[in-house]
Amino acid sequence: MEEDYTGDVTVDEWRKLWKDGKTDFVTQELSSMFTKHVDKMLNSREKVKTFVVPFCGKVVEMKWLWDKGHEVVGVECGVEAIKDFFAENKIDYSMVEVPEVKGELYKSDDGRIRLYCCDFFKFYSGIESDFEAVWDSHALNAVNLDDQEKYVNIIKSLMGNKCINLTVTDELSVNCEKLRKWFNNGFRVEESDFLKADEKLESFGFTGFHLYTIYKI
Repeated sequence: MEEDYTGDVTVDEWRKLWKDGKTDFVTQELSSMFTKHVDKMLNSREKVKTFVVPFCGKVVEMKWLWDKGHEVVGVECGVEAIKDFFAENKIDYSMVEVPEVKGELYKSDDGRIRLYCCDFFKFYSGIESDFEAVWDSHALNAVNLDDQEKYVNIIKSLMGNKCINLTVTDELSVNCEKLRKWFNNGFRVEESDFLKADEKLESFGFTGFHLYTIYKI
């Protein structure tokens, strides 16, 4: 996490962070929340269409899911992150323009990884939909406060029948009450886990991180 992060960052500012290499928030390890709960998200299903939501960056969970035979779709505004992901994992890909989102699609040669380089708020269910699983690690916290409900409405529109959504958030801007308000009719929100913050994050006011399991019912 950047020390000057305020929680109110524009798309252009996110792009500049990637362009300038100011990506201290990037980790090369699987999230402990992911490894602990991924079986719940996949629910013994094969070839699960999984949405790794903004900002997907180059998170290692995407490669893990792909290695297990699943489909991975992500949205990221920083093109450097997407190109780095494919290069670092030695995955061949192609790129096509997607005018509907004023961006591009970077797709692995086998078609099972599709990363859209665009502003997430231009993404909609006409581009990709009917996701069976969602891995949302802190994306909701990265969204500006005024846009959080709009963000959730897009996520809801993308979730297919019986989709299982794992959402990790801190409690500074998102809590269970808000999630249950936003994911109301047709969804169920469960508090599933809590990870205490380390000393460095506590110095920024974080107590820890919550994992919520959100079911489409």
